[in-house]
Amino acid sequence: MDDRFEDLGPSGEQRRAAIGERLAERDRTHPEADGQRPRRPEAPRPGNKYAWVVGIVLLMGIGVLLLTTTVPNSGRGVEGPPKGKPLPAFAAPLASGSLDGEANVCQRRPCPRGSGRVPACDVRGDGVVNLCELRRRPLVLTFVVTRGADCRPQVDRVERIRDAYPKANFAVVMSGNSRAEAGRQARRRGWKQPVAVDRDGGLVNAYGVGICPVTVFAAPGGKVVDTALGNLTEKQLRSRAERLLARSG
Repeated sequence: MDDRFEDLGPSGEQRRAAIGERLAERDRTHPEADGQRPRRPEAPRPGNKYAWVVGIVLLMGIGVLLLTTTVPNSGRGVEGPPKGKPLPAFAAPLASGSLDGEANVCQRRPCPRGSGRVPACDVRGDGVVNLCELRRRPLVLTFVVTRGADCRPQVDRVERIRDAYPKANFAVVMSGNSRAEAGRQARRRGWKQPVAVDRDGGLVNAYGVGICPVTVFAAPGGKVVDTALGNLTEKQLRSRAERLLARSG
């Protein structure tokens, strides 16, 4: 029989014995299952110190997706009523009045659940701001949200220019306050134009308002001529009001 260790030289016998002992010890400490080939060790996977950041971004993305697919305004824009479209009818408590409740945004019968019991145009009387009455003339309608932002200075500027345009109607939609608080703010700031109270945000939702402030310029009948996002100077307000009146004849 061929000797696999014959190339080890004169001391091969001793070396064969030493190698045999090492192999035996290896078999004792690292036994292999019968009939199984030894598996190649898996290569270590490189760590990523930014993996937690990726995880947070992924969770934020899921949150935004859930929000945009579940809010009532899903699928609509958040930049106010588009140019050329009619303003949705609404009736809301007047800040300086005595009526409380949520804004009515029902457009026609049958009224969707939560929009109001009757169409908004049918809700009239003292203490009510009704768009169907306001849109009989050119209208400048300012939307302000009091939670998380202070857009009231925009209404202050509208208030200062509105007396120069007696042929137009001016009104404010204040969202996020009770009627009593909205009334206190209007009195404190000296607003004379009617302030509609949108306590639960249903009105800004119906109008697609997601920016504060938003100023809408509408022709008689309620067709939107222009929608301005963000603050306007008094000069810009005058220019747009004059353009609105010119287009309204």
